[in-house]
This record gives sequence, C-alpha cells and structure tokens, in this order.
Amino acid sequence: MKIMNKIKSLVVGLCAVSASAFAQEATTRLINLDSGWQFTEARQDKWQDATVPGTVHQDLLRLKELPDPFYRTNEEKIQWVEDRDWEYRKTFTVTHEELKYQGAMLEFKGLDTYADVYLNGSLIIKAENMFVAYEASVKDVLREGENRLHIYFYSPINKTLPQWESNGFDYPADNDHHDKHTSIFTRKAPYHYGWDWGIRMVGVGIWRPVELKLFNVAEIEDYLVKQNKISSDLASVTNVLEVNSIEKENTPAEVVFSCSLNGKEVLLDKKAVTLQPGLNKVEADMNISKPELWMPVGWGNPTLYDFKAEVIAKDQIIASTSHRIGLRTVKVVNERDEHGKSYYFEVNGKPLFAKGSNYIPNDIILTNVTKETYDRLFRDVKEANMNMIRVWGGGIYEDDYFYQLADENGILVWQDFMFACTAYPSCYLIYLRGVEQH
Repeated sequence: MKIMNKIKSLVVGLCAVSASAFAQEATTRLINLDSGWQFTEARQDKWQDATVPGTVHQDLLRLKELPDPFYRTNEEKIQWVEDRDWEYRKTFTVTHEELKYQGAMLEFKGLDTYADVYLNGSLIIKAENMFVAYEASVKDVLREGENRLHIYFYSPINKTLPQWESNGFDYPADNDHHDKHTSIFTRKAPYHYGWDWGIRMVGVGIWRPVELKLFNVAEIEDYLVKQNKISSDLASVTNVLEVNSIEKENTPAEVVFSCSLNGKEVLLDKKAVTLQPGLNKVEADMNISKPELWMPVGWGNPTLYDFKAEVIAKDQIIASTSHRIGLRTVKVVNERDEHGKSYYFEVNGKPLFAKGSNYIPNDIILTNVTKETYDRLFRDVKEANMNMIRVWGGGIYEDDYFYQLADENGILVWQDFMFACTAYPSCYLIYLRGVEQH
C-alpha cells in the first residue's frame, strides 16, 4: 500500500510538473521566410535567385548584370532599372500541425515601395510605403503542403508619373536628379533619387525580413511603456498593451507585466482580464522606487530596464513581448530670456550641452548595412565625444538595432520625419485646409 501511495504521489507530482511546464510554453510560432526567393524583370520570365532582405540593384550587381555604379560615369548605366517593373516569387511548406493554429499573420517588415503581394493567387497586400511594415491575416488562404508567394513591384517612377503630369507644376525637389520630380509623391527614402553627396539608385525589393506568425487565441498588436513621471525618487509608468483576440466569444485571461534590472526582477503585476473578440487594451501602472535613471554618455550609466508582458489563456502563454528602455526625462526648453528665446535640452532636469552630428544612411543599398556597421558607427560616435545624433529626414527610419545601440551607449537621438529639403504635396494640402478653416 505504501509503495502504491508513493507511486501515486510520484505520478501526481509528474503531472503537476508537466502542467506547470505546459503553462509556461508559448504557443506562438514564427517562421522566417527570407530564403528561397527568385526575381525577374516583369514579363521576362527570367527567374534568378534573389537575396532577401535585398533589392533588385543588389542582385543585379551580384549577378554582374550591372556595372559598378561608383566607377566613373557608370551611374548613368544603371538608371534603366528604375523604369522597369520587377517580380519576386517563392514557395514554402505548411504542415498539417501548423495549419491547426487558429491564426496566421504574414508580415513584410519592409517592401520598397509599390507592390502587390499574392498568396496562392489571392491579393493579400497592396503596399505603397517603404517606411512601414505590412501584414495580412492569411489563415483562410494557407494550404497544407506547398504555398506560393508572388510579389509584383511597380516602377516608382512610372507609378507616380500621372501625379506629376496632372499636378500642373514641378515641385522644387532639386536633389531629385531627374527632369520630372516624382520623388515628392512617394513614401520612399528621398536620397534614393539622388542627392548632392550621393548617386541616384531608385530601386525596389523586399528590403526587410519576412515572417509568418502562427498563433492561438490572440496576438499582441502593440506594447508601450508610458513614462508618466520620472525622478530619482520614483518612476511612475503605465504598461499599455493592445491584444487582438481571434476567438468568437469572450475569453478569460491573465496578463502578467514584469520589470527587471540586470536580470533581477523589480516588479511583477498580474491582471485578470476578459478578452473580447477583436482589439483589447490592457493597462497597468507600476511605481519603481529609487530607480536607476538612464544617463547620457559622460553623465553616468545608460541604465536600461527590461519590461515584459505575457498573455496567459487556456493554461498557456499565448503571446509575449518585451521592451528594454531607460527611465529618464527629456525636455526641450524654449523660453523667453534676455537674448530672445532659449533652445536647449534638459535631461533628467539638467541642461545638456548637445554634441553630435547629422546622420545619413550608411549605403545607397540599405541591405548592405550590417550589425558590424552599426557597432562601428556608435563606437566612432562615442570616441568623437558625441552625446546626440540626428537621423536625417532624407533617409529612413533606422533599423531597431540602431536605436538599441543608442540606448546602450547613452546617445540621444533626434529623429526627423522622412521629408527633406523641399515642399511636399500633403504638407501643402494641410496648409491650405488650415487657411480654409480660419
């Protein structure tokens, strides 16, 4: 009897461990789709291996179908690429088990620029902005076995020529090295159209990674750690989580917010919620006593806290995400004084003497830029005694790794919007509407 009781206890214990482990297992699965792509000039049916993330120019250079654009006047010999349409394609396999997931989101983190994306013959995305990610729910389109992706990229020049022709005048975008300034109509890196310091290479391509996300119950749409009031005595923040539930009925769940420093947990907050079908917003306040503030380089340590959010439903972690951020205040002081008006930054309540430079993209082909490139950049920034860097508005919103390195190295970032050195139609229309209202 004692032996049987011990065996029974052991079985119960194993079941408990198993259930606990099961509750800690996230159900989300990410499948990278960067490999196996091919490309061709549209309607030529000359399919060749493509690099993703990458661009058409990058692949044509690799295949030696373009001359080195930086040699002598070869820049002129590559301009034909911008006037053509291009196509990409790939196949990937979905298993029977993978198809059981309730939700499937296909995400393109960067499409440059005008593109129609087809999956198994269905148009799932129409892209027109290089700077944003595009995603589509593809659960109803996926098949067990082979799946086919096809992307048709339109010439950024030909796509916008009707706008230029119907506009009635030419915008003064003098850095656009073309007699017809179409760059101002396109949400694409302005410097691709030429600049006083760089060549013209108006390319297309899948310039950031591609992922298929499989999940159950719900996915996290967004996570913000809002810094309400920060001082050396107390940091008051609000966790703001947006969760999209794909269940048809209300689902009981628990959201766990945590904060840690150097691997040691500082705060933990659990919140019971009911996920309704569609988008749900969950908020939770946190107060961190005697926080270690993030300091610019030269002032102290650029301390970073790790914030994490987990959504638990049906005894599983169905979704999780995290942020690594510094707790600090940054204020622009623009007040009247004896000279007119001041203009300087206060960090954690102290005036900062800003020392920095203007940052332009590292390469005309953005996918040539590596992590080592960024590592060297911020090493140089620190060794040059800078504490701030301006991301110029004629380039791109930089890779996440860029901003991560800025945080880790105590460098402030002045981030421009991507509108540089000319008037833009949308800005002009906003101005006119403002005049009409007054």
